[in-house]
Amino acid sequence: MWRAIVILGCKVTNKLSKLTGHGGSTIGGRIALKVYKNILKKIKLPKYVIGITGSSGKSSSTELVYNILTKNNMKVVYNKEGSNTITGIASLILNNSSLTGKLKADVLLMELDEQFLKYIFKEIKPTHLMITNITRDQPPRNSHPIKIFKAIKNAIPDKTHIIINVDDPLVNRMRINHKGGVTTYGIDKNDYSMKINLNNLDAAYCPICNSKLEYDFYHYGHIGSYHCPKYHFNRGNPDFEAKDIDIDNKTITINENKINLPSDFLYTAYFVTGCYALCKIIGIDDKDILKVLNDENIKTKRLEIYNFHNRKWQLLVSKNENNLSYKQSLDYIRHQKGDKTIVLGFDNSSRRYKENDISWIWDIDFEILNDSSIKNVVLIGRFCYDMLLRMEYAGINSDKLILVENMSDLASAIKDKTTGDIYSMNCFDKEIEIKKIIKEENND
Repeated sequence: MWRAIVILGCKVTNKLSKLTGHGGSTIGGRIALKVYKNILKKIKLPKYVIGITGSSGKSSSTELVYNILTKNNMKVVYNKEGSNTITGIASLILNNSSLTGKLKADVLLMELDEQFLKYIFKEIKPTHLMITNITRDQPPRNSHPIKIFKAIKNAIPDKTHIIINVDDPLVNRMRINHKGGVTTYGIDKNDYSMKINLNNLDAAYCPICNSKLEYDFYHYGHIGSYHCPKYHFNRGNPDFEAKDIDIDNKTITINENKINLPSDFLYTAYFVTGCYALCKIIGIDDKDILKVLNDENIKTKRLEIYNFHNRKWQLLVSKNENNLSYKQSLDYIRHQKGDKTIVLGFDNSSRRYKENDISWIWDIDFEILNDSSIKNVVLIGRFCYDMLLRMEYAGINSDKLILVENMSDLASAIKDKTTGDIYSMNCFDKEIEIKKIIKEENND
C-alpha cells in the first residue's frame, strides 16, 4: 500500500511542478525518498539496467544509446532532462512505474553523475555500466581525477558488466580486480593524435608498479596509447576500436563496418564507438546498430549552426570547469578552413554551486589561439577581464582581442570589428543569451 501511495505521490508532484513552470525532474524523487527511504528497492526493474557515467560525453552517449535501442523496437526509459543524481533517478523510475511497482520498459537507461553512483547503486544494481573518461572536471566539487576514479570504482557492483574507454588509463584501471564482465573500446591513431608530451597529464603512472607510463601517442590530455615500461599495465587491443578515422569527412570504421559520425568532432568517434560496443554486447545486431548510426538525422547536441549577417555562426557547447572539453573545441576550430572569430566567456562556472573558482582556465591550452587563421577573440561575461589576463599570458596578440563588457554590444562588436566565420565556446547561461542575440539580429 505504501509503495503505491509514494509512487502516485511522485507522479502528482512531478505534474504539478511542470504545471507551475518548473522542470519537475527531481522534486518528486526527493520527496519520495524522504517518505519511503527504500522505495527504489521495491520496484521491479527490467532485464537491462544500464548506466553511463564519466567526466564528459555521458549525455551524448546516453542519447545515442536511447536512439539505437528505441529504433530497434525496445521501450526505453531514460533521464532525457539530464537529472543524473539520486533524486533525479528516483523521479525517473517512480514516474515510469505502475502503482504495483513495475517499471514499464524493456530498458532502464541512466546518465549518472560520478559522485552519486554510491547512492544510486546502493538502491539499484546496474546490469551494464559504460565509463567514458575521467578528467580534471569541476575542481571545487571533484578536486582531482583520482577522487572521481575512486568514487566510480568503489561504487560498481561485482556483477555489473563494465564497458570502458581503455584509451584513458584511469578508466582502464576499472578492470583491475573487477569480478564482472569487461568490454573495452578505443580509437586508433588519427590526424588529431600527437607524439608531443602534453602539459596536463592526470594519469601519468602505472597503477601497479608506479613506473611512468610511456605513450606511443596522445589524442588529447592523458588519453591515447600507452604502456608501462615494466609491462604491468597497458592499453592493449580494444574489443571495439574505431579505425580509418576521417574527422573531416565524418567517418570511422568499427569491425570493418563504415560508420558516419554525427559531427566532425574527435569526441564523437569516442561516444559512437562506446555506444556501438554497449549495444552490441546486449544483443543488438551490427546491421541494426548501423542503420541508426548512419541515419543522417542523428545529430550531436554540441554543435548548432546559425546565419549571422551572411556569416556562419557555430555554437559549441564547451563544458565549464573541464579543460579537455575546451581543448577539443579549440582543436575543432583550428581544423576548420578560412578566417575565424571566437567568442569566449561565462558568468558562472557551474550550475551546481555558487563557488566561482576559475583556476581551470589556466589548464586550458589557449595558446592554440595564436593560430594565424584566428583573426579575433571576443571576450564576454562577468569574468571577461580574467579571460583577458589569461589571453595575455597565452601570448595572444592584443590586436586580436576584443573586450565586450555588455552583452547588448556583442552583435555590433562582431559585425563591425571581426572577420570570418564565428565560433562561440560557451556553456549554459551565455549559450542562451547568444541564441537570443542571433535571433533578434535575424529578425531585424
